[in-house]
Amino acid sequence: MALLKLIVENDRNELNIFEFNGNLITVGRSPKNDLVLDERNVSRYHFQLEVVDGRIIICDRGSYNHTFVDERELVDEKLEIFVGNVITVGDYNIYLEQDEEALLKTVQPLVESDGKKIAADNLLLAKNGYLGGKIFPLAGRETVIGTHASADVYLSADNIPPIHSKIVFDGNIYLLVKGDYNAGYPLIVNDTVVNSVDMRNGDEIRVGDFIFEFVEKGEEYDPQPYQLEAEKSRKEKLRKDIKGKKIKSINDEEQDEKTEITRVNKSGTGKKIVVILLALIVAAAAAGAVFFFVL
Repeated sequence: MALLKLIVENDRNELNIFEFNGNLITVGRSPKNDLVLDERNVSRYHFQLEVVDGRIIICDRGSYNHTFVDERELVDEKLEIFVGNVITVGDYNIYLEQDEEALLKTVQPLVESDGKKIAADNLLLAKNGYLGGKIFPLAGRETVIGTHASADVYLSADNIPPIHSKIVFDGNIYLLVKGDYNAGYPLIVNDTVVNSVDMRNGDEIRVGDFIFEFVEKGEEYDPQPYQLEAEKSRKEKLRKDIKGKKIKSINDEEQDEKTEITRVNKSGTGKKIVVILLALIVAAAAAGAVFFFVL
C-alpha cells in the first residue's frame, strides 16, 4: 500500500506517477535519489520529503535553483505541506496524493530482525547520522566523499570540505586518499589519522561526524541497526521541531496573510468612517454659514 504518490508534470505537460512507502523521500538529478528528475535546472540533491505521525514535511537540500511550494520559495527551513499544495522544481510541478489510512498510521517502523546481507560489490556502509544504514557501492575507478554536489558519497554538513577524500581503485586494491585541503579536516581510519591507506574489510572511516565501514565483495554486513537508529533519531528531531513550532505549516502562512488582509481592511474601513464624518461636519458647517448669510 503506497503511503505517498507524487504526480510529476514536466514542461511538456506530461504526467508520471511515482509511489513511495518510505518515511524519507529524496528528490534530485542524481540517480542516488528516490525520485530522479533529470533536467539540468534540477540540483543533484534538490529537496526531500519526510513523513512523521501523518504529517508531511518538505525541506530544500541547498539546491541552486531552489524549491517552491505554491510559488513560495523555501529558504533554510522545513515546512509542513498538504495534498493540494504544488511543489515546483526547475521545469517540474509535483502534486501530492496520499493514502489517508496509511498516512495516519505512517509506515510501520522497522523492527529488529536478521538483516544480514552479502555484499554484491565493494561498498561503504554508513553507520550513523541521517545516513545510517545507507549503502554506497564503490563503482568505477574513483569514489569521491564530501559536500560537493557531485560527490559520490554526498554529505550535508558545514564542517566538511567539498572533496574530503577519495577511494581510488587501481584494478587491484582500493586506496583511500585525503582530499586537497588543509590539516583542519583530518582523514581518520580505525581511529588513526592518515593521508592514504589501503582499504581492508571492516576498516572504519571517520569523516567529520560521519562513520563508514568498508565492506569487501562477498563479505557479510548488516545495515538494519543503523537504519533503525537513523529513523528513530530523525523522527525524534522532527517531533521536537514541530512541538517547538520550529516547523511552520504552509496553512499557517496563509492564515497569517488572511489575518493581515482583514486587519488592513478593518483599518481601511475605520479610516473611511472618519473621512465620511469629517465630510459631513464640513458640509454642515458650510450649510450653517450659508443660512447665516441669507438671514
